Amino acid sequence: MGHKLDDDTLMTADLLRAFIGYAEEDGGNGQHYAVIQRDNGGFVDHNPGSPELEVMQTQFARDIVDSANREIAHDGAWLIVFTHPGVLPHLLATQSEYARFNVVWMDKDGDIQFRLEWSIGESEDELTFSDVLLSGKESWLERLEMAYQQWHLLNVQVLAAKESQTFKKAKGQKPSGRPH
Repeated sequence: MGHKLDDDTLMTADLLRAFIGYAEEDGGNGQHYAVIQRDNGGFVDHNPGSPELEVMQTQFARDIVDSANREIAHDGAWLIVFTHPGVLPHLLATQSEYARFNVVWMDKDGDIQFRLEWSIGESEDELTFSDVLLSGKESWLERLEMAYQQWHLLNVQVLAAKESQTFKKAKGQKPSGRPH
């Protein structure tokens, strides 16, 4: 098993709203397909009213999420959400190859802290999803670790907020409203 977030901390209304937000960026229609690893190691797929994920994308998502949660969870959890679906000729009518995905890291309180996005045609090295697969799992785990380290450096070490200066949005806490 990997991450240590219980399912109630991991799967929140804020998370589901974030999925829709990612799926509506750049004119998207809100359709999305998320792969979330539960606290028991099993997977939950979340795709309300959205097409099924193409088989290779499903396998990639589960492999990346499982490996990231086992190897680099950092007291949080990783998940992946695909957006901007399109039906390609080689797919079954019930499947879509999604043109984007976001690998999301949530902290131990269930707050989304950052995401790493891939979009079809935007990277010279990975123009298509086939290129993503060819780059390999280790390459993606290295990118995720680097993104975490950058976030950690900027938000934890530099800011060094005191407990009294923070609030846990995903847990329903509100900011104090007074200056710190």
